[in-house]
Amino acid sequence: MERGKINWKNRITITKDEENKIEISCEGLWNGKDRRIIGRALHREMRSQAYKIIQMHRQADLIEEKEEQAKIELKQKRIDALAKARAAKKEKKLKEEEK
Repeated sequence: MERGKINWKNRITITKDEENKIEISCEGLWNGKDRRIIGRALHREMRSQAYKIIQMHRQADLIEEKEEQAKIELKQKRIDALAKARAAKKEKKLKEEEK
C-alpha cells in the first residue's frame, strides 16, 4: 500500500504582544540542524532590527535637535528685533529731548 502525498509548509511563527507574552506556532518537520539554523537566523534578524531601531532613534533625535535649533534661532531673532525697537525708541526720545 502506498502512502498518499502530504503537502505541508514548514513554517514557524513567533509573535510577541505588548504584555511581553510570546506565542510560537510551528508547522512541518524540523530536525536539530534546522533548530540551529533557525536560532542563528533569529539572532541575526533581532540584531538587525535592533540596529534599525537605533538608527530610527538617532534620526528622531536629529529632527528634534533641528526643531529646537530653529526655535532658538526664532527666539533670538525676536529678541534682536525687540532690542532694535527699544534702541530706536530711545534715540527718538533723546532727539526729542534735545530739541
